[in-house]
Amino acid sequence: MKFNLDNETLTIFLEGELNSNNSNQIEAEIEDILSKATFEKLVLDFENLSYISSAGLRVVLKLKKRCPNFVVDNVNLEVYDIFSMTGFVDIMDIRKGLRKIDVTGCEIIGEGYFSIVYRIDKDTIIKVFKNHCDIKDVQRELNLAKQAFVLGIPTAISFDVVKVDDKLGVRFEMLNSVSLRDVFRDNPNRFDELVKKYADLLLTINTTESMDTQIPSTKELWLQKVDFIKEYLSDADYKKCKHLVEGIPERNTFVHGDCHVKNILTQGDELLLIDMDTLSKGHPIFELAAIYAPYIAFEEDDPGNNERFLGLSSEMSKNIFYQTIKCYFGEENNEYIEKIKLLAYLHMVWWNRVNEPQNNVRLEGCKKRLLELLPKYNNLDIGK
Repeated sequence: MKFNLDNETLTIFLEGELNSNNSNQIEAEIEDILSKATFEKLVLDFENLSYISSAGLRVVLKLKKRCPNFVVDNVNLEVYDIFSMTGFVDIMDIRKGLRKIDVTGCEIIGEGYFSIVYRIDKDTIIKVFKNHCDIKDVQRELNLAKQAFVLGIPTAISFDVVKVDDKLGVRFEMLNSVSLRDVFRDNPNRFDELVKKYADLLLTINTTESMDTQIPSTKELWLQKVDFIKEYLSDADYKKCKHLVEGIPERNTFVHGDCHVKNILTQGDELLLIDMDTLSKGHPIFELAAIYAPYIAFEEDDPGNNERFLGLSSEMSKNIFYQTIKCYFGEENNEYIEKIKLLAYLHMVWWNRVNEPQNNVRLEGCKKRLLELLPKYNNLDIGK
């Protein structure tokens, strides 16, 4: 019998059937594993278990009584129905297994730093997380998306969490949806119309309020960024950065945090957000600083990044940003843009240290531009 002990969690993997013919043997094998392990949490993994009888249920019940911190995980629908009908789901933590999806040969319709979006068929897309992540984090993102949707933010609603090879994914129903990036790229004659829709989406996000205390404060997250890059700054520059961020007013309005054109799908005339893991609450300047990064800041020290990441030329990326900002404010305002850039370069120094600490060219470039802007302003007021 296979088992794994990791960070005081003992996982035992069961296969085939657990019935009256083998329950005594399986119980003895489990007992042997338990007697040799020191653990705080016991997990029975039922991914490869196809059936459980009443004899098997008694084995599970004994383990629950012996180990209070107990989970039955990856249960298929047939076995889950047995647990449900017998009332086991009411007395212990029993988790359904995730549907497995094969994306081999599927069209990639969007890709970010942390996820790839595949079209499975004309009605369905799957967002697959590139790195291993906890299902609780995925569920948290889905809950945020549902809350934002209820409050009026146009967000794609997911059906379920799925498994793609060894990665987690989220399934969405998206009829005839196309990435906003593709619409910009393939319809240059619609540029002004699309910019207006994009700016309106940002305004909708940044004016929608939520009183949910579980949604993090954007300002607190950015203050943590300032502290994280302290070693790259002089004491005076660190204090100035902290002072500027602390001076940004608190708000209960949403900040998406990564609202570039690859994280937005078009469905008919509507724009829909599909990536909500960075959602927080705060002032709109944080939103605008965050989108400056993919459109302009990354390209400055890495020519060609816009083509590789966004699939757009550097010129179009710049035009999207600056024209969207103009629509957002209803006018051109160089001071507002300079303040947005200052905050964006602070973000870029943090991002570089977390994700690409070996990239000294980008780190030094963003730090240089941050320090050039820092003496110019004593507040980051942008009139919103």
